[in-house]
Amino acid sequence: PAIRSYHIFIFTSTPRSSKRNVRIMAAAASGADKLGGIVAPWLRMLLSLVLLSMAAKEGVKILTRAYTIRLHSIENFGYIIHEFDPYFNFRAAQYLHDNGWTAFKNWFDYKVWYPLGRPVGTTIYPGMQVTAVWLCKAWLPVWFGFKEWIGTDIPGNVAAKSAWEVSQSLSASGSSIMSTVASAMSSMGMQWNEMSLNDVCCLLPAWFGSLATLITGLLALECSANFGYGEGSQFGTVLDKLPLVGYYIKKATQHIRTTLADAAGMDMACDEHVPLSAKSSIQATSVASMLATMFFMSIVPAHIMRSVGGGYDNECVAMTAMTLVFYTWTRSLRGTRESHGAAQAKKAKNDNVGDYIRGKQDVGFEISAPTRSAAFYGALTGIAYFYMVAAWGGYVFVVNLVGAHAASLILLGRHSSKLHAAYSAFYLVGTALATRVPVVGTTPLRSLEQLGPMAVFLGMQLIEYCERVRTRDNLGRKDVWLLRVRLCGLAGVLAAGVVMLLWPTGFFGPISARVRGLFVKHTKTGNPLVDSVAEHQAAKPGTYDQYLNIVAKVAPIGFGMVTIGYSNDASSFLLVYGLAAYFFSHKMVRLILLTAPIASVLGGMAIGRVAGLCIEGICGWSLDAGELLTWMEDSHGVVSTVEAKVVDDNKNGESKKSKKKKVDDAKKKKEDAKKQ
Repeated sequence: PAIRSYHIFIFTSTPRSSKRNVRIMAAAASGADKLGGIVAPWLRMLLSLVLLSMAAKEGVKILTRAYTIRLHSIENFGYIIHEFDPYFNFRAAQYLHDNGWTAFKNWFDYKVWYPLGRPVGTTIYPGMQVTAVWLCKAWLPVWFGFKEWIGTDIPGNVAAKSAWEVSQSLSASGSSIMSTVASAMSSMGMQWNEMSLNDVCCLLPAWFGSLATLITGLLALECSANFGYGEGSQFGTVLDKLPLVGYYIKKATQHIRTTLADAAGMDMACDEHVPLSAKSSIQATSVASMLATMFFMSIVPAHIMRSVGGGYDNECVAMTAMTLVFYTWTRSLRGTRESHGAAQAKKAKNDNVGDYIRGKQDVGFEISAPTRSAAFYGALTGIAYFYMVAAWGGYVFVVNLVGAHAASLILLGRHSSKLHAAYSAFYLVGTALATRVPVVGTTPLRSLEQLGPMAVFLGMQLIEYCERVRTRDNLGRKDVWLLRVRLCGLAGVLAAGVVMLLWPTGFFGPISARVRGLFVKHTKTGNPLVDSVAEHQAAKPGTYDQYLNIVAKVAPIGFGMVTIGYSNDASSFLLVYGLAAYFFSHKMVRLILLTAPIASVLGGMAIGRVAGLCIEGICGWSLDAGELLTWMEDSHGVVSTVEAKVVDDNKNGESKKSKKKKVDDAKKKKEDAKKQ
């Protein structure tokens, strides 16, 4: 790959008609072959270090600008909560701060919706209030105290208190953990520096806006990295694994894609061009995509309008939670160098399963290391989803989007033990935690809007069972389909019976008016006040240019690149997300907020591909910053291998001499016997 990139660089830099240039190119390639073993490890390490340093510097600069942009209103008007909804949210946070969680959960506010009042604790999504109070009471005093202790600047709007007095006060109120922390700070000579709840609520949108920018960049990093190993990680078209026709689509387009990849120097559908030493997602192309995505996300109006300082509304926290769910979900689908079935069982002489199935599926009912890793990140996705549920009612979009992506992977022939473990862990952990949110309760098990992800979960269990039996018993295609039909038929009968029993009891709730209005034409909520709100209307033609600006022009290019050449298990999520976000934002202009992350990621990946081509074309290597962590290990391995080879050669030499001596002795004995 390095020599190929060097050839491309030479050809694009000099006239093709010059024979002298061809000779220079051949000499350079020959020299690179001779010096590669000596210079390459050190030079690759140096270039990887430079890449990582520059990326870190630019990333910090982008995040700093993202934060300062969102402080514009605070710098001009001070620490003021804007608009009605943010002020109500602040009032709820103040009540939680003063009275604690138990009183907040049972709080009935008689001052709102007079004369009816409102049971706030069971009708509000409390994630944002809990976050603000936790920052105000726990994290920020410790953080500001530590910063002052090491001699760095702290904001001027903090109040310094004695850590010892705070420790005594917290101990008397029953907060043993924070009392211990304050006591430890006092023993180290730190002060307890508090920021008022009003100031925390004003700054929280800017903090979480910058955090959402970073996590969106990580999503682009994960989806644009080319690992070059493991089933599900190879780049290709979105239809490459489609049953029956996927093989012919891949075969028909392989020559075109390979030609484009060789001519452009890109890694599109050409995994053999990626060095097998690549172990991390921190590569030249992926890092460039991450930085471009962060740049777009930091300034795109669709995100800024919900994350400005003083705009203390649910969406400012929910966007961070949503992007975290998407990042951890795609991370759980990353392939591994370790195979599944092939590493655990030897293939039979007459193998009916095939290398592709064995490469992605566990054998029998064993659980491989890649499957455990997928389950771990799937559980992290469930925890992030819990925070999303606690923060905003838009969690319904998130769980259905993840479920739709899992279902699409199955339909496209990409089911694997990795996918099963990731989605099962996500659904079980996420649903169990979501039912703990008071306003949600058992809704995930009863609402028609959320039964789709449950159906995907149940169906995936049946498919995984069939695939594991297939690898264990070496079943052919006909036997597998017969097993699937029997199991699915039995499960369908049982599911129909359960629905028939529960439906008359009113167990299943109806689809909400807002969701129904997104699908049924001319259907409104029935509330004239709600229907008259401008943000509930359909998007107008110029809306996307207004809220996405130039990203609206670049994102379709990234969408096309992922579809035709850069699609795998993780990056295919961007296609599902892009289609869903465009559909819903077109139906309701308020939901254009959902397009900010995906438009930034697709636009950033389009820019990052070109930037990565330029970087690797100039350097002549496929850079991977992960080599910084493995270079010493690899070097030690090379030395050990060389030493072992020398020892083996010595042993082999000695054994050859002894064998030769034995042969000579045998010949001599034969000759003596003949003479006798």
